[in-house]
Amino acid sequence: MKAKEWQEYSNIFKDILSLELSLVAVSCIKGKVSNTNKGKVRICRSILDAAAGKSLQVCRENNACFGATWHLGFHKIKDQKVLNMIKKFVVEGEKLFSSYEALDKLISQMEEVCDNSDSCFVLSPLEKVEFEPELIIFVCNPEQACRLLTLVTFIDGVMPKIKIGGPTCRMAIMYPLLTGEVNISFQDYTARKICKMEKDKLLVSIPSQRIPQIIESIDRCSAGTAKIEYPQEFREFLQKRTTT
Repeated sequence: MKAKEWQEYSNIFKDILSLELSLVAVSCIKGKVSNTNKGKVRICRSILDAAAGKSLQVCRENNACFGATWHLGFHKIKDQKVLNMIKKFVVEGEKLFSSYEALDKLISQMEEVCDNSDSCFVLSPLEKVEFEPELIIFVCNPEQACRLLTLVTFIDGVMPKIKIGGPTCRMAIMYPLLTGEVNISFQDYTARKICKMEKDKLLVSIPSQRIPQIIESIDRCSAGTAKIEYPQEFREFLQKRTTT
């Protein structure tokens, strides 16, 4: 699919949903790409920066978040001492779980991440993409998220297998990329504080192959531009209920 088509999709979604921010195009590119970033970057911050208009690359060399090193597949942590140290920070430092058992249970529900040690995650506003992305992330409010999810289920009635627990990089990027599932992320609480994310914003991640079908459904679904109608027999039924 040509880049121009994705740019048109960006304009359509912005207009229909009254989005304040750009849709974020995400691709995982094998091998090195030309890196224009200055200094270290965090993937959770990069999502918001891309929504605000920047184009960024996150790779093993410039990744600033130790957790993302594991969750994005840049490095597989094998040293048990290091793993124990990380768990202690999450449970006793960040205080995101009541116990180590609770943390282990969450980890057990996560898909195995592929080796991305020689890969780079490229994030940019959808209207600026030069090739078809793998994933589209919407930084939106709850009502806009509701409309997107309604458009997703409108197509085939299949509810997305939403997973909202866990770190932003894992839930907003890796889970949709690995499974092809649509997902919602509120950003993990630590990331929300670090990134100073607006209180009314959340993330909806949609694999790019789902986007054309959603676009085609906009004028047929009330979450898009279609008007809600009451068939005659249903109106008569409702009238009878109110008069009896």
